[in-house]
Amino acid sequence: MSTLHRIAPILILSFATALLAQEPTLVRIDSGLVRGESIDVAGTTAHAFRGIPFAAPPIGELRWRPPQPVTPWEGERACTSFAPACPQPKDMVYGIPFRAQSEDCLHLNVWTSTADADAKQPVMVWIHGGGNVIGGAGSPVYDGKRLAAQGVVLVSIQYRLGVFGFLAHEALTTEAKEKDGIAASGNQGLLDQIAALRWVQRNIAAFGGDPGCVTIFGESAGAANVTILMASPLAEGLFHRAIAESGYFGENTPALTSATGARGLSGHALGAEAAKRLGVDGHDAEALAKLRALTVEELLELPLSIGSISNAERGERALRLGPIVDGRVLTRSPEAVWSKGEMAKVPFVAGSLLDDGSVFSRGFPVKRLVGYRLTLRTLFGADADKMFELFPAASDGEVSGAAHDLITALAFTAPARRLCRWLDAAGGKAWLYQFTRDPGIARAGRSGVFHGLEIAYVFGTFSGISREIDAALSADLMRRWVTFARCGDPNGADEQNAPAPRWPVHTPATDQHLEFGDTVRVGEGLDRAACDLLDAVAARR
Repeated sequence: MSTLHRIAPILILSFATALLAQEPTLVRIDSGLVRGESIDVAGTTAHAFRGIPFAAPPIGELRWRPPQPVTPWEGERACTSFAPACPQPKDMVYGIPFRAQSEDCLHLNVWTSTADADAKQPVMVWIHGGGNVIGGAGSPVYDGKRLAAQGVVLVSIQYRLGVFGFLAHEALTTEAKEKDGIAASGNQGLLDQIAALRWVQRNIAAFGGDPGCVTIFGESAGAANVTILMASPLAEGLFHRAIAESGYFGENTPALTSATGARGLSGHALGAEAAKRLGVDGHDAEALAKLRALTVEELLELPLSIGSISNAERGERALRLGPIVDGRVLTRSPEAVWSKGEMAKVPFVAGSLLDDGSVFSRGFPVKRLVGYRLTLRTLFGADADKMFELFPAASDGEVSGAAHDLITALAFTAPARRLCRWLDAAGGKAWLYQFTRDPGIARAGRSGVFHGLEIAYVFGTFSGISREIDAALSADLMRRWVTFARCGDPNGADEQNAPAPRWPVHTPATDQHLEFGDTVRVGEGLDRAACDLLDAVAARR
C-alpha cells in the first residue's frame, strides 16, 4: 500500500475536523451532526441549536418507560426550530398555550457563543415550570441567546408532564422489575431531566461548554425539580451549582406503595385512580396495554391540578400527580434528605417574589371571613390564631389579600429560607433573595410582582418595558446568575469587580438576603415571624 493510500483517511478526517471547527453552526454529538443557526445579539453573534433529541420518542411501548437512547442518524439534522411541547391540557395554561404538542417531545435547545471544544464555558441548564403539568422549553421568555452572549452555554430541556410524566401504576412497576431489574414506576419526567443532564455530560463540550461546571436552574415546578434532583442519587455528579426560583419539593411526598402523602394515597393508589377515571381497571399487562392504547386526547381528559388551579369540571375532583418516592429517582422523601443534610452540597441560590401567591390565591376555596378562620383552624390547628395575627382579615373583602400573603409565605418565602438554612447546617453555601420590583404590567390577569415575573429579567427577554430601571435590573440579575454559574459565588472571585452591593452568604443568625427591587439592596430577617412559625409547623408534621 502506498504512503498516499495510508495517509488518505487521516487527511480526510483532519479536513472534516477542520471544516467543523470553521462552522460553528455544525456540531457533531454522539448521535450525529446537528445544524443550528447564527443569531445576532446586540452586535455580537451567538449560535442556537433548537430541538435536539436527547432520548427516543416515548411513544407506543415506550410510553411511561424510562427514557431510551436516541437512534443515531446519517448526515446533518436541522436543529433550527423548537420541538413541540409535551402534551398538556391547554385550558390550564396562562397566556398563550403551546399549540404544537406531541409525545415526541424529549428535545433540548442549546445557545452558545462558541463551538470551540477547548473554550470550557460554564453551562446553565434551565428546567421550566408549570406544576409538572404544563409548560415547555420553547417559550419566547426562555430564549437563551442573551445569557449565551455573556459567556455561558445555555441549555433548556423538556420533560414529560402530567399523566405522561408522573404516572405510577402496579403494572408499570411489574414491567420495570422485569425489564430494568428494579420495582419502580412514576417520576418519568424526572428521569427525562436526568437523561438530559447525562446528555449534557456527554455532548456539551462540543458546543464549547464545560461538563465539569454545570448549573441547574428553574422556576416554580422547575425549581422544585432542582431541589428534588439535589436529593436524588441518580443525579449525583451531573451538576455543580443550583438555583431555585420560587419553588421547592413540598411536603409529604407520596411513596410508591405506602399510604402517605397527598390525600393519604400511595403512588400506586393514585395511579389506579387515574387509570379508573380513564376507563381502565386492573393491575396486569392487559391493563397496561389498554392504557397505552389510549390516545393523547383521551389521556388529557384526566382532571389534574396545580395547587388551586385545575382543569376539572364543576363538582369533579382533580388528581395531583407529581414526584413520588419511587425507589429509583428518590429512595427517601426530599424533605427527609434535606432536613438531615444529605442533599447535594453544591453552591445554591434560592428565593421568592413578593406576590408569588397571588395567582394561587385566586382559587382559594373560601371568600368569607368565617370560612377563612375555619380554614386556618383546619390547616394549622393550635397555631391558627397565630397565623391569623400574621395574616389578618378584618372583613370578607380582605380575605383574598390575606390568603395571597399566606400562600406566598407558606409555599415560597418560608421554604426558600428553610432550604438555605438546611444547606447552611450541612456545611454548604447558600444565597437567599427576594424579588420585589413591580414594573406595572399585567399578564393573563396577573399584576403586581406576580409568580414567574423574574424569568424575563433573568433571561433578558422582557418586552414592552423600556424603562432604564428594568433594563438595569435585568442586567444585574443576568450578571449575578452568570457569575454564580462561573464561580459558584454570585459575587465572583474578584473582590474588585464584584457586583454592588455584595450579596452576603446566608446565615440563620441574620437571614441576610438580596432584594431585587427598584434598587438592589441587602436586607435582613426576611419575613422572620411568619417564616419562624411556618418552619415550626412544618417540623411538627
